Amino acid sequence: MVENFLQYGQWIILVLSILSLVLVSSVKHETRLNGYILTGISRFSGALIFLLVDLPAFVIANLIQTYIAFNGYYKNKKAGEEAKNDRSNKAD
Repeated sequence: MVENFLQYGQWIILVLSILSLVLVSSVKHETRLNGYILTGISRFSGALIFLLVDLPAFVIANLIQTYIAFNGYYKNKKAGEEAKNDRSNKAD
């Protein structure tokens, strides 16, 4: 069971990681936010995989990347809302 999860899970995580990089590199704000969420999910999944194969350094690295991804989401969401408010105030 664990072997199947590791064998197929690693490829799913790889696809999620590539997709998240594509989304994060978008110029559209909402797409970039979705990329940060997907990055966090894929990095956390990677941490679980590395936990199962007993590689603690990679678990720590993936958890740090998870934190960075969700922190990036929060900061970009806040910056997007501020920019939207600034544009609406200028329009008034």
